[in-house]
Order: sequence, then C-alpha cells, then structure tokens
Amino acid sequence: MKKILIGLAAAVVIITTIVILTQDKPDSGADKALVLVDGKFAFCGASGAELTGRTIVVQGKTFLEGKSICPVLDGISIANTLLVGNPSVTPDSTDKTVWSYFWYFDSVPQAPTWDLLPTVNRSFVITKTQGMSNMFCMPCKVLEDKVNGVTLAECFGPINEAAVPLRRSLRVVEGETSITQAPEGASYPVGTIIPVNK
Repeated sequence: MKKILIGLAAAVVIITTIVILTQDKPDSGADKALVLVDGKFAFCGASGAELTGRTIVVQGKTFLEGKSICPVLDGISIANTLLVGNPSVTPDSTDKTVWSYFWYFDSVPQAPTWDLLPTVNRSFVITKTQGMSNMFCMPCKVLEDKVNGVTLAECFGPINEAAVPLRRSLRVVEGETSITQAPEGASYPVGTIIPVNK
C-alpha cells in the first residue's frame, strides 16, 4: 500500500509540475500544450538510448540524435500539441508508426527480456560522461517482431534536451539533475530536467 501511495504521489507531483511550467505564456501560439490521447503509443520512460550518429532538430535547435527501444502500449497518455499537431494521427498515418507519449505506470515491459517489471523513479546528475535523452512526443517505427509477446518500437529523439518546458527547446547542462525510470547503467536514460521557473 505504501508503494502505491508513493507512486501516486510521484505521478501527481510530476503532472502538476508539468502543468504549472507549461501554463500559457503571452507569446505562446497555442491555447493548450498538453492533451490526453487514447490509443497506441510508445512508452520510453523506462528505456535508455544509444547515439545514432545523426542529428535531430527540436523546436528549431539541433541536437545529437538518440534511438530508444520502447514498448508499445494502448490506452490513455499525455501528448504535447506543440510537437505533434494532431496527436491521434501517427507519424506516417499508418499503424507502422506511433508517437512516444507519457503516462505514469507502476510497471511496464522493460529490456532486455521485456517482462512486465515495476518502474523505479530515480534521479541522476548530468555529467560529461552521463547524459540523458528526451523521447517525449518523438516519432517511432513499430518493429515487426514481438519480443516476449510485447510489441516494440524504435524511437528517435534528442540527446541532452529537456522535455519541459514544452514551449521551447532547452539544452541540459552539466550539474543538472534528471528524473528517469530507466535502470541504473542505462546509456542516455530517457527522462527530463524539471526546470525552475525564473
């Protein structure tokens, strides 16, 4: 029971923080950045990433590109309409792709076996040798072969870019703390810095 309450409290804190930090600004071009979506999506919150050798542009800024393997889930999730104009339409308008969205889970299929395992929230400090990846609202290609009965997707997103604030792209810097559910030792854990309102 204590574990469930802690998990729910963490979800409330994360969602409340995102809502507060993404409230409309005078210069924003959209009324709402966050929307709820119902359907298939890739959940990357418990995954790491590897460098692809390419770059990716997010809201006008160029970053190194990372690739994550993430389970495809079906249900309610949160999307950012500033990155994905119509969150109910897949990147290529077919079932061969999905977007990577977010939701809070107590357990999800996780690498390398893709067994359903408990999620563990943890923080880590960005260093010269330990970066992070952002896979929120990024395009994913659904892989043909299931592993352990789990449909997987290959998702592509920026390395060392913060998922919030939503209305502009920020590069994370050494010394900042990131939050993730990826296991210890994962390369470029998927997560984000929770920025401080200045």
